[in-house]
Amino acid sequence: MIIYKIFFDKPHAAEKKNARTGGIMKTDARVRYTKQVLKSTLLGLLEHKPINKITVKEVCEIAQINRATFYSHYADCFDLLEQIENEFISEFEKSLSYIDGLDVRQLVVAIYDIIDKNIDLCRALIFANTNQSLLHRMVAIAHDSSIENWRNYLKKASDNELEMLFTCLSNGLMQTVVDGYQKYDRNEVMNFVNAMVKNSMKMYM
Repeated sequence: MIIYKIFFDKPHAAEKKNARTGGIMKTDARVRYTKQVLKSTLLGLLEHKPINKITVKEVCEIAQINRATFYSHYADCFDLLEQIENEFISEFEKSLSYIDGLDVRQLVVAIYDIIDKNIDLCRALIFANTNQSLLHRMVAIAHDSSIENWRNYLKKASDNELEMLFTCLSNGLMQTVVDGYQKYDRNEVMNFVNAMVKNSMKMYM
């Protein structure tokens, strides 16, 4: 009996553990799939109408997911949209952490890369959206690190001038890149933005 327990009880326990782990992984995969379908559905609807005109019922019908499942993850469509935006902003913030604050070309490439990776989101929330709140959040992320870097190089600029310079360049850069995403050659945009930023900074060096 002791030999039986040594050789058979432990594998049995391991099998139970593996079964539990497998069940958790399957559940996690289902949750990820459900959230992705809901996000994609909302973004598709946002290309045609504003968030305040979209209902949970409409999202669930198109996604073929029941409302109880929706409410287990999100409070409403506004909550779903907020989480979509937060995930995008978090990804953008990570991409900026690898960029030299004075290297405009790297910044433009980073913006293009994140648009490429999230094209459906950008179509719905940036290209087709008139409130530009997501663009403003993207600009705000770069504020502190940009001002800090510029202060070390633009010795002649006062704090107020640095703030005004950031407002002018960051908003202009972001709008130029976004507006030119499907209009202009990327190298052309990078060269233009790089020249504009460098010329604007020269007077403070």
